[in-house]
Amino acid sequence: MDVTGHLEAALDAAVALADAFGPEHTRGRPTPRLDTAEQREAVEAALRLVTSLAPRVDDASLARLTDGAERLYEALAALVDGEHAHAAEVVNGLLRASRAEPWLVQYGDEPWHLYFGDPSRTGAERWLADLTTAVAMLAGGDGLSRLRRCEAERCELVFLDATKSQNRRFCSTACQNRTKVAAYRSRAR
Repeated sequence: MDVTGHLEAALDAAVALADAFGPEHTRGRPTPRLDTAEQREAVEAALRLVTSLAPRVDDASLARLTDGAERLYEALAALVDGEHAHAAEVVNGLLRASRAEPWLVQYGDEPWHLYFGDPSRTGAERWLADLTTAVAMLAGGDGLSRLRRCEAERCELVFLDATKSQNRRFCSTACQNRTKVAAYRSRAR
């Protein structure tokens, strides 16, 4: 397993998880409050970005992961806003709470995998350790300029700009189109 690839996947999962539970507005509308089944679905969808296994999240892990998701969003939003000290405080708190530390794990004859949570711990701790470590490495590395917040009105989603030109402004084409339509209508008046 490529360590960089795993960290990239963990960072994508951290952003997806944070966006599912953190922002007040998503794509022009208030972010809907999810019921338990929808929360579980959102968490499991984010975790599938970092593992080929179908993760199953129990109720205790779900509560811990949704709380962690809100804190991850707080940290990512602070990074986008240039509030690096606040982001570091939140990330360090998550790293302590999840007891993040590197672990080499091998499954059968597969190559060794590097994780940041003890495999004997609960699912939520292990996942939060991995996702938070990825956010910490983003904050402390040179990829921070890739982290953005959607520029569309009433959308607070964060995203990683993976374009070659690094000029992406919107989280989705829906937000881009909504912004273009609003600009056209304001010019037509």
